[in-house]
Amino acid sequence: MQRAYLTAIGTALLAAGPASALEVTRSRDIPAPPAAVWALIGDFCAIQNWHPQVQRCILSGEDDDDGIRAQIRGLVVKGGLGTIAEVETARDETGMSYSYSFIQGPLPVRAYNATLAVRPNGEGSTVIWSATFDAEGMSDADAVADITGVFDAGLAGIARETAR
Repeated sequence: MQRAYLTAIGTALLAAGPASALEVTRSRDIPAPPAAVWALIGDFCAIQNWHPQVQRCILSGEDDDDGIRAQIRGLVVKGGLGTIAEVETARDETGMSYSYSFIQGPLPVRAYNATLAVRPNGEGSTVIWSATFDAEGMSDADAVADITGVFDAGLAGIARETAR
């Protein structure tokens, strides 16, 4: 059952994303070493510790028949707005990044694929959060503004937590 579910997710991800997808990339310089920033944000469910809109993260993962582990997180959004489900699609511990795709939840998007990365910047770091997606249920401009707001709030949370 789990394998069929993950296969369906993978098929949907491969079929998603026309060439005209919308894009949002936001970044923030953080006055902390990359390793320290990655220690804060690198775990797939650590978002509950730094994103002000996430009340709780629930992580599940199972190995498929080939021994490949798929991590799925459920993000309980503050204010009773619902739960967002996302699947981790790539992880690079050495490069300090991970990618994920949106499965379902209260976001105005579909075919959403994102990457969160930490890069060295002098004695500090730059955190880069980027996504491609299609708007769903609202205009392209409103969807871009919504995702931009989510990213900016998260980046501000990272800056706040690393300053502690």
